[in-house]
Amino acid sequence: MRVTKRRTFYIIIIIVVLLLILQTTNRIFKKRQEQTSLPQVQAERIVPVQVARVQRGEIKSFLTVSGLVEPKEIVRVFAKSIGQAKEVLVEEGDLVKKNDVLMRLDDEQIRLQVAQAKANLDVAQASLERIKAGARPQEINQAEAAVRQAKVNLDSAEENYQKMRKLFSEGAVSEQQHDQAKNHFEIAQAQYQVASESYKLVTEGASPEDIKTVEAQVRQAQSALELAQSQLGNTIIRAPISGSVTALSVKTGELVSSAMPLLSIMDKSELYLKTGISEKDIAAITIGQRSEVFIDAFSGEVFSGEVTSKGAIVDPLSKTMEIKIKIVKPHIDITPGMFARANILIAQDPDTLVIPSTALSRRLDGLFVFVLDKNKETIQKKPVIIGITHSNQVEVIDGLQENEIIVILGNIALEEGERVRVTNRENIE
Repeated sequence: MRVTKRRTFYIIIIIVVLLLILQTTNRIFKKRQEQTSLPQVQAERIVPVQVARVQRGEIKSFLTVSGLVEPKEIVRVFAKSIGQAKEVLVEEGDLVKKNDVLMRLDDEQIRLQVAQAKANLDVAQASLERIKAGARPQEINQAEAAVRQAKVNLDSAEENYQKMRKLFSEGAVSEQQHDQAKNHFEIAQAQYQVASESYKLVTEGASPEDIKTVEAQVRQAQSALELAQSQLGNTIIRAPISGSVTALSVKTGELVSSAMPLLSIMDKSELYLKTGISEKDIAAITIGQRSEVFIDAFSGEVFSGEVTSKGAIVDPLSKTMEIKIKIVKPHIDITPGMFARANILIAQDPDTLVIPSTALSRRLDGLFVFVLDKNKETIQKKPVIIGITHSNQVEVIDGLQENEIIVILGNIALEEGERVRVTNRENIE
């Protein structure tokens, strides 16, 4: 019984080995058969392809940039003098117009200074008017009377002095009486001289030098008044531009100075996309170029744009030049600071030959397109010269003609004269 089981076991092993040998032999035979028939299969290869006709149309080329939306202008407002905020008339977000009053500072002391300066100017102007007008008739009469009286006094003193002089020479009067008469005479002479000079000044008027001096005093008083009025005007803070109030940092009662910005005003009447372009793209960008602007916050919306400014120098660190793209008449309220992208139109041809970019085959000897022969079963390799490229469209400047049928898919390994099978034949019917 044991012998029978062992024999059965050996028979099974032999059968399994024979089956493995047979299977291996069959695989080797098939492989040799495939290698023998390979040249014939390759010679008869028919490559499935998709085709399209060369068409005439429009093509555009864009430069894509990105950046942040900026307003036309942001102006920080400062106080021109130190003072206490008496009134704050605006809040953040308020719309203001140019020259609107934003806040007032305490002005009590400055108003007093203005009043004092005005009074000083009035006094100086009155003095100038009086000196230019000359003396009044009453003043002239008084001066003339003073001269006459001084003359009478002089004549009397002179007569008395002459008399005393004679008497002194005769020894009739003392030396003291003589000297006293002499002194009275000299005093009368001086008084007459003063009266005569005063009369002359009154009748002739002030000298040019006197008038210039008083005029200078008037100008000085006028300047002092203007300075005080300017300081008073500085207590009223006005809007330098029209726009929205932002960054308000002052409350009523707080002390302000010229070193601290009180608030900012943002002019959103125009919005711009501020961005940078690399050195290689500078020549392609010119003022006035149109663009399409896309803002992530408004998905699906397209805004019209126009290049309005181009920098003068290239940043030495980033190797970029700043440009601004104006968002033309946006139909949505756009908030400055939003991220945006723009496609700048840098080239356009409204009537040219256009093919899919997948039709191009780059080989060592150049750029080619495979064209379907008239029998629509074999292909021909044609060199082409291309122009504008945008997305999956390419402009063909030379090498193809309109309505030629070209291979657009399946052309990676194609060679000149190979047979093809068009899988989208409806495109060429």
